[in-house]
Amino acid sequence: GIYLHLPDGRLIAITREKIKAFARRFEANLDQIPAHLRKAVEFQACSICPERDRALFCHALPPTLAFVDELAGVKSFHNVTAVFRGPEPTLVVAPNTTMQEALQFVAAMSLMNHCEVGKKYWKYFVGVHPLQDPDTLSARVYLNIFWECQGNRAAVQEKLESFTEEITSTSICQVNRLRLIVNDDALINAYASVQSQVVCLAMRGGDQVLRSFEKHLERA
Repeated sequence: GIYLHLPDGRLIAITREKIKAFARRFEANLDQIPAHLRKAVEFQACSICPERDRALFCHALPPTLAFVDELAGVKSFHNVTAVFRGPEPTLVVAPNTTMQEALQFVAAMSLMNHCEVGKKYWKYFVGVHPLQDPDTLSARVYLNIFWECQGNRAAVQEKLESFTEEITSTSICQVNRLRLIVNDDALINAYASVQSQVVCLAMRGGDQVLRSFEKHLERA
């Protein structure tokens, strides 16, 4: 998970366990969302969702709503110290980042692990953590796609285009849902950041891989 240390001394722990527990409570009591919001067009499943005729709510929503109360009043530009703890022995500290950047962890998890459309793309984020700089993150995602397509550049480009189109669609839907429920912009802008990185990835092709190598050589 990712642990956010705010300047006012608060600690917000964003973990998979908390998300799973909230999702169970949320599904058992949908009445916590007012009926007029649940009936709103924006609240319904995306048009491309394979579960749109069966799901009572978007499955990508609970990972986001799980932390809405704790994030109340927090703006996207607020500085925060973020600590990411992944599979052992991954431990990354970002002593001075913004809430928008740190909350990309929530947005990416929602879109790639819980969204019925985005689930098929989770493998592209293997080896990626949310505190990586954009060039390194994009390079790793590209290499994961490149490996899956066995180096076929045409297949890579086709996969990038479908990936971009679907993640853009689901991100927009999720942002519209959040605007019904939350007043603060940190989570909303985190989704915008993830979506923009995916778009840049498709536009730049493999350029970010070369840039990542060049940065590594400069530091060596």
